[in-house]
Order: sequence, then structure tokens, then C-alpha cells
Amino acid sequence: MIQNLSYGPHGERNLLDLFLPEAAKGPVPLVLCIHGGGWRGGSKEVFHWMGEDLARRGFAAASLTYRFWPDWLYPAAVDDVQRAVRWLRRHAREYGVDPKRFGAIGGSAGGHLSSYLALAETRANDEPELAGYSSKVSCVVDCYGPVDLPSMMASASAPIILGFMAKPLEDAEEQYREASPFHLVSRNPPPFLIVHGTADIGVVQGQVPVDQSVRFAERLRQAGGQVTLLLLEGAPHGFSGNPASEHAKRMWAAAVPFFEEHLRGRGRR
Repeated sequence: MIQNLSYGPHGERNLLDLFLPEAAKGPVPLVLCIHGGGWRGGSKEVFHWMGEDLARRGFAAASLTYRFWPDWLYPAAVDDVQRAVRWLRRHAREYGVDPKRFGAIGGSAGGHLSSYLALAETRANDEPELAGYSSKVSCVVDCYGPVDLPSMMASASAPIILGFMAKPLEDAEEQYREASPFHLVSRNPPPFLIVHGTADIGVVQGQVPVDQSVRFAERLRQAGGQVTLLLLEGAPHGFSGNPASEHAKRMWAAAVPFFEEHLRGRGRR
């Protein structure tokens, strides 16, 4: 593990920890691990368990920080994760990773940001040193991400969405849609594994209604995407941060073969 690599200009909010496999033969695929916390909290350390396991399996992984509201509002977080992807591609040879084989996994707000990486073009393309480097990833594991921000305003988590966007929905609906992976789906999207617990229903602030994932999966399928929707019976919001959780174990048992298939072409096992 190489800790606290700076990928951007915003100090501690633009750092990543990079996990690399031992004795790799040739460039290896990379998975970005993006924590949740309502775009206002959380730590890159929470997904170290993923980075460590991916490196043992011959992947590289990067667990990163990004800017939080209220100090920084939308689009700061999406700009940061896109910049991290482009920075990693620029330094791919240095770290032995394959810039053509990048995936992402995230939980909650991190699920939103991971999905955004798959579906949105680079939003802020004003840095000459990153010109020519794509911010897109080629596959995503989205764990209970709030992917449709307009509809999230009908849930108990509306205050979090409002804080992130900093404008009421009625004054900025188009901006809410532009920030929502659900509304960015176009023809033939990349492969997705979407994981959500059935006890995550949006009645408590911080929760994301399971319907977010059900509708997102259907929208991706209708656009021609390859999608697996894994609904975990009784699972609450936020389980992916605890590797000892039975729900996290089930998620990871699906995520690893997903990345094997779509980043290494080895098919599901």
C-alpha cells in the first residue's frame, strides 16, 4: 500500500491510498473504491479491506478522499473522482496499472459517484496535464447509491441531497438531473452490478430507498446494458463498510467475479 498520494490541489480532500499486487506480470486492472457518507463525511480507510483483498487477487485498487459539503458543494465531489481517474491513468505506467481496464465500487454516496464515473463525460476538462485522459470507468459495483437525486427528494434523506446540491429542486431540477446517474444513462452503458438491502427503504435520514436501485437496473437494461441486481434480504443501509457483515460477504462474493469478468475477461466463477 502506498498511502496519501496527492491526485489534486485540495490537500487532504484529494488523497488516495494505492494497493498494488506483489510480483505482478504486466499491467494490472485497477478498481477505485469510493466511500460513502452523504458527500459530507466518511473515510478512505473504510474500504481498505477491499483494496487489500483486490491486491491479493492481482488487481490494483485505489481508495480515495474527495471534497465534502458544506465547504464544497456539487459538482466538487464528482469533479474530484473524475480527476482521480484521470490522474491514475496519467501515472499508470509508473504504478504498473492498465489504463484501459478501470472499474469502480462505491457505497451510498460512493455508489452515486462510482456510477457517475461510468456514465458521464469529463465535466471539468481545464487542466492541461490531464488533457487526453478519460475519466470513465468500464464497469461498476454500485452499493445502494442514490442515483436519482430528484426522486430522492421524496425520501427522508432529502436534507442530505439538498445540502449536496445547495439549491432547492424546484429551482434547479435540470442540475439535479445532470448530477444523477439515472438520468445520464445512454445506449449500451457499461456493465453494472447493483447491490441493495431490502431493509433500506428511505424512511430514516441517510437511507436510500431500494427502489432507486430497482429502477436504475431496469433503465440500464432498457438501454442495452448488462446488469445484475442483487437484493439482499433484510440488509440495512451502509453494510459495505463492515467486511465481517454477512451482507458485505454476499456482496463481495458477487463483486469479485464481476471484476474478474469485466476487467480480466475470466468469466464468472
